[in-house]
Amino acid sequence: MMRKLRVRRGVLQTPVVRYEHQSTGRTVTLVGTAHVGEASYYTRLHALVTRLEVAGAIVCYERISAAAEEEWAAASASERATRDAPRAMGEQTPRRVCRSLGWVEQGAVFTCAPSWRNVDMTDLELVRLAGPETVHGLREDLTDVFGSSLAQDQADAFAGAAAAVVFRLVSLDWFDLVRRITTWDDASRRFSHVTVEERNARVLARLPSDADAVLLWGAGHLPGLAADLKRAGHRRQSTTWVNVGRLPALWASIKTACKYYPALR
Repeated sequence: MMRKLRVRRGVLQTPVVRYEHQSTGRTVTLVGTAHVGEASYYTRLHALVTRLEVAGAIVCYERISAAAEEEWAAASASERATRDAPRAMGEQTPRRVCRSLGWVEQGAVFTCAPSWRNVDMTDLELVRLAGPETVHGLREDLTDVFGSSLAQDQADAFAGAAAAVVFRLVSLDWFDLVRRITTWDDASRRFSHVTVEERNARVLARLPSDADAVLLWGAGHLPGLAADLKRAGHRRQSTTWVNVGRLPALWASIKTACKYYPALR
C-alpha cells in the first residue's frame, strides 16, 4: 500500500507519485497534500504543479464546492439544515492546529489557477450521499470535542499536540488496517466511504483521455487512488517527498495531549 504521509527527523512529508499507463503512455501525477502546513510547503507545491501544467498536463484538484442556490432551494428540509456542516467540519480543528504549530491552512494561501479543474463534488452532493442525519450527527460530535471548559489557548495546544501524534500514527503502514477494524460506528463508516471512496471514483472517472493529468488531492486519498490507477493499467514510475513542516517532539506532544484530554471528556 502506498504511504500517504511520512515523518523524517521530525519533519512531516507528503508524496508526489508519478504513474504511467502501460498502453497509452499517458501519465498521472498524484500530488498528495496536507491541508495544514508551513507556508513554504504550499509555495513548493504550487511551483511543482505549475511546472507540470506548463509541460502539458491537465490539473485536477480537490475542493468541496458550494452547490447553486437553486439546488439548495430544491433540497429537502433536512438537507438544508446541514448546509453549513461540511464547511464547519473542515474549519474548526485545522484552525486550532495552525495556531498551535504556527502553520497555515491550505485554503488560506494556496490559489488554484483558473485553468485548473475542480472535479470534486458539491456540499449538497456530499450531504445527500452521506445522509443529512449522518452529517448532522458527526458535526455535533466534533463540536462537543471542543465545547469543553478549556480556554482557547489550551484547546489550541491540545489540538496541535494531538495532531503531531496523529500525523505520526497515520504515517505508519499498519495504521489504516487498525483503523478499519476498530470500533467505528456505521455513521462514521458511511461518511468516510463518501468522503474518500466516492470522491476518488469521481475524479478518476473524469481524468482526461487525451493528455497527462495532475491530481492535486488530499494525501489521505492516495492509497485508494493508487490502487485504482494500478487496476486501470498504470504503473508507478517515481515518488518524491515534499516537506510539510516540523512537528513538535513526540513525547512532549503526548504529555500535552494527556494534560488537557481529561477536560474534553
